Amino acid sequence: MTRRPHRGQAAVEVIAAVPLLIVAALLAWQLVAVLGAAQEAQRRVRADAIRAAGTPGATATTSATVAVPVVLPGMGGLQVTARAAVRTP
Repeated sequence: MTRRPHRGQAAVEVIAAVPLLIVAALLAWQLVAVLGAAQEAQRRVRADAIRAAGTPGATATTSATVAVPVVLPGMGGLQVTARAAVRTP
């Protein structure tokens, strides 16, 4: 009984794994886009709250909404909202 080497099996496995790797990379990039939008919303709401709370003893509540850039199809319409309340002494 002779054994035949498994030629080309590794190439087939790599070709099968490539679409999975691409999908994983796109999901990771979409997560980066969501985190970037969240940081932008936080920056905007902090700046608005500091501007709004100019009077001593006042409380200012602000919110900001930022659209998330679309990386994956079907992920349109994602938004990140941040809220902050600032009370000046």
